[in-house]
Amino acid sequence: MSEKAEVPLADVTPDQGHGTYLDIQTMPSVREQARGLWNSKRAVGAALACSSAATLVGYDTTLIGSIIANEQFIIQFGVYDTSLQQWTLPATRQMIWTMVQFISAAMGAVIVGYLSDRLGRLVCLYGTVVLTILGTLMELFSPNWKVWVVGKFIMGCSMGFMQSILPSCISELAPFHMRGFLLSLFQFWLILGTFFAACVLEGTSTLDGPWSWKAAIASQFGISLICLLLIFCLVPESPYYLVRQNRIDSARKVLLMLRGNELSYNVDEDLDMIIRTIELEEQAAATSASYADCFVGVNRRRTFVACLPIAMQQFMGFPLCGNYLSYFLKLAGLKNAFLVQVLSSLLSLFAILLAFAMIERVGRRLQLLVGCCMMLPCLLGLGILGLVNYGTAANGRCLAGLTIVWSIFYYFSCGAVGWTILGEVSSTRLRTKTSSVAVSVNAIINMAWAMAVPYLINADEAKLGPKSAFIFLGTGSALCLVVYFTVPETKGKTFEQLNDLFEQRRSARRF
Repeated sequence: MSEKAEVPLADVTPDQGHGTYLDIQTMPSVREQARGLWNSKRAVGAALACSSAATLVGYDTTLIGSIIANEQFIIQFGVYDTSLQQWTLPATRQMIWTMVQFISAAMGAVIVGYLSDRLGRLVCLYGTVVLTILGTLMELFSPNWKVWVVGKFIMGCSMGFMQSILPSCISELAPFHMRGFLLSLFQFWLILGTFFAACVLEGTSTLDGPWSWKAAIASQFGISLICLLLIFCLVPESPYYLVRQNRIDSARKVLLMLRGNELSYNVDEDLDMIIRTIELEEQAAATSASYADCFVGVNRRRTFVACLPIAMQQFMGFPLCGNYLSYFLKLAGLKNAFLVQVLSSLLSLFAILLAFAMIERVGRRLQLLVGCCMMLPCLLGLGILGLVNYGTAANGRCLAGLTIVWSIFYYFSCGAVGWTILGEVSSTRLRTKTSSVAVSVNAIINMAWAMAVPYLINADEAKLGPKSAFIFLGTGSALCLVVYFTVPETKGKTFEQLNDLFEQRRSARRF
């Protein structure tokens, strides 16, 4: 939701500490944070219900990297190798599935950028869950690998829809002092989906017949129906969208529904802020919003800042330590790799909750920088383990331990903060389109790594194994430096204030 400016734009002072220090005196206490969440419980409930749909993305993403190891799945969609006397899943088919899903995710992200401005955020939210149900049906009843491609295409479109529309919805429904909290929980739902998938895959792996993998697919129906119910009961249309459609009375009703129970809330001031913000943006751009506008003038910088933390998720090692964690650990000779993934998911949930508690206290910029810098020693350690005693039981346990520590710092930093920054730095006029650009870029990068990582770690290909972590160490180190000079602090600032700061072209370290 919109937010009420507490200080004039001219009084917004630059951050003399470059956004990299803690001001203990201005940090809210845990009790104050909890009280704020409770006072805004309706808006918080709407944002949480909205972001719950991200569970489906986390669930399906985990299935991509894990279900290909299921014996019955390989029999269903693979070929029988007479020389090896066993069923195998050709790498070309795996590559096609991966490419189709990520390409369709990029397509879905672009499409929803148009649809959300025309049909509304709420319609697109329903559409994402319906697409997931259709994709699940297609996967469940696929007779061969070619029909499975169609299922992956539909699921990819749903993924693109969801990752683009959810940050926009949450940022426009949440009070500005809760925006960081609620945007960071987008990643909580993602990892919760990962945790559910890991548990289901472990539980169904001992079943006989095709239901050893079909059960994991079918379980998505339950999650989809729960998400639909939560959205139907708790999520209204965005007041920003309603104001853009000149439905002022409807926007007022939504604001009162979300925050009318707050004692100090003034709906007229909040509504005036939304109207003024939108009018100023429309005056600055005489034409209707288009994707080209994301790369013109000051919006080019805002688009880059929105894309950077999301792209960092891939370059900081997630393709190795996240998507292909089970596969990677199995190749390293570790038994019970699925159980390691479950443990990693549990600790990642803890890290996200910690990020949730800290993001309005320490700020986005500092949390992103510290967490990402702490991931670098983990990547260094993984690479060294690839050089020393690789393949031994002790080495495997060390690999598992480092990947778990890496995941904690990942979900504390770019895993959670990336979605927060994405939902905040773009202008309200271009918010869904900027999100679509960021998600499309992320999907393309993700696709490239998804094809490259198996080649890098397989013993019959590049044979790098854990040494491939050195690649992510290099890319991650470079991007940490880029973040320091380009990503500003957005904590505690209204959308109107952020617009003014970007228009003034303040440096990231003096935001």
